[in-house]
Amino acid sequence: MMINYILSLALAPVLAIFTLGLIWIKRGKDRYPGLITSFILGMVSIVLVVLFQYISRQFGLEDFKNLRRIIFYSFIVMGFGSEFGKFLILRYYNYSKSSFNGPLDSIVYSIMISLGFSLMSNVIYFALPYYAEIDFTYAYSVIFANLFFAIILGFYTGMAKVRENKFVDSMTGLLGASFFHALYNFCFITKDFRLLLFLSIGAFIIIIMLYYKAFELNEEFKRLKKE
Repeated sequence: MMINYILSLALAPVLAIFTLGLIWIKRGKDRYPGLITSFILGMVSIVLVVLFQYISRQFGLEDFKNLRRIIFYSFIVMGFGSEFGKFLILRYYNYSKSSFNGPLDSIVYSIMISLGFSLMSNVIYFALPYYAEIDFTYAYSVIFANLFFAIILGFYTGMAKVRENKFVDSMTGLLGASFFHALYNFCFITKDFRLLLFLSIGAFIIIIMLYYKAFELNEEFKRLKKE
């Protein structure tokens, strides 16, 4: 039991260190300034969803015997509440940086924000007395799930930097990440693991497509700068 606690808490920072090391080796330490700060701000962003949870608890909206309340809690409290905090950091801290030039750069920052969020998410999940049983499948998978949400949020927020429809692209990223985050939580609340399996397969396909497109656009931007 204790090993599971330690491993699930260590996973997000280990992935963050690995990501930092990989980026510094491949791109240099100056390519993406503010990555460590983004991780820390991601940890702080958990405050927003905790506030959403507190308000919903005060109004008795965590009665999961009611399907409408499950949907509300999944989509508004957990989905939107979690991703909105990350979006604010990505949009108002990272967006203006000179290193933020498109979807690929945005995904890098978004991943670091989400890893910080994931760490604090598990800390709170283990610490608060609201959960009678700890589901370690959730504790492990939520970290990788947040990486998936980060790629959606990062890709479209990055597109907002290079296209005219900044609001539309930004909202597509926020609402897309919120939707999949909500669906992920809905699967665990309802214990619909078949839906979770299909979600995981779909997530893998979407990740490959968005990352490939982001890399393709990044190469195109480099080519245009040289011309």
